[in-house]
Amino acid sequence: MIFRSLLNTEKRSSDWENILFNVFGYKTKSGQVITPEGAFDNLGAVFACVERRANALSKLPLQVYRRTEAGRERGYEHNIDYLLTKRPNKYQTPSAFKKYIVVSQLLWGNAYILMKFDRKGKIIELMPLNPGSTTILKQNGEYWFHTNLDGKPYVFHEEEIIHLPYISSDGKIGKAPLTVARENAGNLQAMQEFEGNFYRNGTMTKGALKVPGELNKDAKKKIREEWRELYGGTQNSGDIAILDSGLEWQSISIPLKDAEFVTSKKLTIVEIANIFNVPSFLLNDMERSTYNNIEHQNMRFILDVIQPDCIGIEEEFNYKLFTEKEREKYYVKFNLTSALRGDSESRVKFYKEMLAMGVYSINEVRELEDRNSIGEIGDKHYFSLNYTTLETLEKHQRIKGGEAVDGGDEEKESGQGD
Repeated sequence: MIFRSLLNTEKRSSDWENILFNVFGYKTKSGQVITPEGAFDNLGAVFACVERRANALSKLPLQVYRRTEAGRERGYEHNIDYLLTKRPNKYQTPSAFKKYIVVSQLLWGNAYILMKFDRKGKIIELMPLNPGSTTILKQNGEYWFHTNLDGKPYVFHEEEIIHLPYISSDGKIGKAPLTVARENAGNLQAMQEFEGNFYRNGTMTKGALKVPGELNKDAKKKIREEWRELYGGTQNSGDIAILDSGLEWQSISIPLKDAEFVTSKKLTIVEIANIFNVPSFLLNDMERSTYNNIEHQNMRFILDVIQPDCIGIEEEFNYKLFTEKEREKYYVKFNLTSALRGDSESRVKFYKEMLAMGVYSINEVRELEDRNSIGEIGDKHYFSLNYTTLETLEKHQRIKGGEAVDGGDEEKESGQGD
């Protein structure tokens, strides 16, 4: 790895915006400061959205295939297949590696992977970079990636980095859903802080103690402390307050019920889920879900959310992980079959149709179900006799009527037609 000069580099205002958001956070209108790591660690809705999408993609096998005259077959012999299916680097499993990509995209808008080469130019490791401390620089029409490794600054050329932006307005710098959801996240964080204070104070609303006459500063302080000690905190929740010496309690806050606190909090969570493109039923919101439509919603989630993510990763991996000559023969592909199979009843119906049309063999079905092959007999493809062309159907009807078809008279005369 070589440290390169950062002189004469171009940096756009949007880049600085991303850097400031990643490092210092963004102060929302609610007064809360939102950072990617802070939102992920402290906001349950953000964590749940990111976790659901990361898990959904991480369980899909990412494999290398080799083109053949007959179609394709697994490219087990290529070193990239080992990296993607066994160990991308010494720190991560393939599942953790794929989760990193999704988490980085959703929170920071970009995922960065450093390709480590041996002396022969062979890729031996795929190392994830911290998206919060990595920036993209442009110099003389080429992109450079400035990052920190073990506390030291490094600059890598774009040919050394796999860059996976989430969605971009300029074609290069990715934007994260969190940058759009930060106001919603700020509101939710403020709600959580308010709710925490509410229970910490023993569910006691804000108010004032009215006393007949004037009190000095020390007396006010003493009454306030004694009131908190006697009636504050969750341990005193629901206790009965006894007022004497003319003291009178006057509430000056809006009760949670009147503020529609629960409804507002739920609405904010749904808005965050929509921004992160996660269906509400995955956040255990079953209000609009039924047993009949959950599978359909899950299928749409796979096709409309996860599959586009897979395509973006595949396209960049195919370009960066293989040489120009290798790209004619090898490519990587996510296996979405397991995600699209659905429940057991749906799988049975699907496999039955595939077998009847000759698309799958028995062994291929067994492989999809993680079953062993039954040998060569399981490699045969079958096709139902109920399907035929109109021409063949016409011949079949004529034969049933006793008519000679395509040399049938000769066969009957020689006795071969009996």
